Amino acid sequence: MDPSQQLLTQLLSVAIQLSGLPGIHVSQLPPVLLLPRAELNKTVCSSAPVRCAGLIAAFDTQRYRIVADDKLDFDDPVDASFLVHEMVHVLQFKQTGSAGFTSCTAVLQSEEQAYDVQNRYLRQNNRPARQGSMLRFSRCPREPAAEAPP
Repeated sequence: MDPSQQLLTQLLSVAIQLSGLPGIHVSQLPPVLLLPRAELNKTVCSSAPVRCAGLIAAFDTQRYRIVADDKLDFDDPVDASFLVHEMVHVLQFKQTGSAGFTSCTAVLQSEEQAYDVQNRYLRQNNRPARQGSMLRFSRCPREPAAEAPP
């Protein structure tokens, strides 16, 4: 079931409030495209769909859309939390453009913020908040140090 405009407005408000990011009007949200899991995996990880096996939703910066599993029930706060997470990415994108999604470090920072907001939303709804726990094991390759000017 597609999320209603009322639900999108409510979840966007939560994402803005809990993230502290500058707000946008609900009309500026990208469309939400609900896809069967196999199609979702192919859409997000076209070169290796198996890498996306656990994927529930994603913000596609290139096509400016949110793609999500069509089995989500947005009346369930756990399922709705995935939209909150992706809305945080939309807010980040509106603030910094694609720069916030280009380096490994930037991606990890954006994910940390989105998972933090998602888990806070879950706690507000009296649900276990354990999304993103694997993120703590993610590391970026060491970037070369900038040379000091002569």
